Amino acid sequence: SPSTWTCAGDLFHENRPSRRTLYKTMEILRRYSMGQDPVQVQVLGDPNAINYLNPNISVDLPVFSIHGNHDDPTRDGGELLAALDLLD
Repeated sequence: SPSTWTCAGDLFHENRPSRRTLYKTMEILRRYSMGQDPVQVQVLGDPNAINYLNPNISVDLPVFSIHGNHDDPTRDGGELLAALDLLD
């Protein structure tokens, strides 16, 4: 089985996906990434940038993602936000 899931941009085709698309995406990611098995990878870098080490979250399969040109962050009230930020 895989150790991580990596999305190299454009998880969504649109910058503002529908609510149904967001819901189904989160449902699928939760189903396949959450669980009790230990994470088999070590991240060398800023430990504050990852959430699978949080004792309140049970992650089996870490998801690493970067923004693509269709899901890049836009300003909303001065803060840069993207649909991918819901999955943080």
